[in-house]
Amino acid sequence: MKFRKLFLVYVLVSSASLSGVVARSMPRQRMAPSMPHRMFGKSNTVEFDLTYDFSVPGETHRMSFIVVLPKSIPNRQKILSRSYSPKPSRIFNENGNRYAEFVFEKPQKHVEVKIRVKAKLFRYDLLTARTKAREDIPEDYQFADFLRHERHIEKDDQQIQEITEGIESQKEIDVVKNIYDYVLDNMEYVVRGRKDHGAVRALEQGRGDCTEYSDLFVAICRAKNIPARVVSGYTVRADTATSKHNWAEVYLKDYGWVPFDPSSGDIENVLIRGRAFSRMRPVYIYLSHIRNDQVLGYRNFGTYKYWGDRITLTDSVEFRQSSLE
Repeated sequence: MKFRKLFLVYVLVSSASLSGVVARSMPRQRMAPSMPHRMFGKSNTVEFDLTYDFSVPGETHRMSFIVVLPKSIPNRQKILSRSYSPKPSRIFNENGNRYAEFVFEKPQKHVEVKIRVKAKLFRYDLLTARTKAREDIPEDYQFADFLRHERHIEKDDQQIQEITEGIESQKEIDVVKNIYDYVLDNMEYVVRGRKDHGAVRALEQGRGDCTEYSDLFVAICRAKNIPARVVSGYTVRADTATSKHNWAEVYLKDYGWVPFDPSSGDIENVLIRGRAFSRMRPVYIYLSHIRNDQVLGYRNFGTYKYWGDRITLTDSVEFRQSSLE
């Protein structure tokens, strides 16, 4: 069985010293959760702080910061409370996501943004989806957005297309399971740096972190004409670690959108791997299902701009409470 050490990572992002308007993404900090040892609960009430520390050593006239926020999602999570320090300049919705923007004129040498959230997370996976009524999808729903070739999810690539030729089954869920197994059989988990590599690079190198696992899984699903999307968010663990994370959702005709976590299931024991395919603990905090988010400058989690000299950002996640029910 593969074992992975889990720990909380604090990443410092620095950029070249420039004048004018400069946009920077938030650091990549995503790790695969270990296979759970405790029983699967039905829900999990969590309280956590998202803290963003900006260092402004030079002459910076203005800066803005946009971050995607967790919001209530049926069967996934309910946001019980959310507070901000300082108050955002605006909160807005776009493409199914919710964002907060903070604007600072003549910022101080140190600027801290803190978002405190209390949420109830619900267990939702293939097993629970089978016991619930199928999700209602609007008639004008744009499935095409989750079937297309896009940056990092290169479903039209010849290598991806060739993989699909060997994945066949009469049942849709069996096709998805075969894709899941293909990814796990052909990938090795390694912690990557800030840069995203995408599905094709992951396939060629045979390794990656949760982002590459999810990109490859979603790309092959789309190549098989099954709507799929990458989800970005956080995971909560009762043992030692918290982190940014990516997983996936697949649209199944019988159940609607169902989540799967390929990197979490990468375990040599076939029995445990099978359980990981259909079971997910209530430890997933959903932020976004947009892989290339224009609002965030095609990044995940957040982005910032500044007018003037270089600034740097350190972000962290601190869980103050996690109670599995």
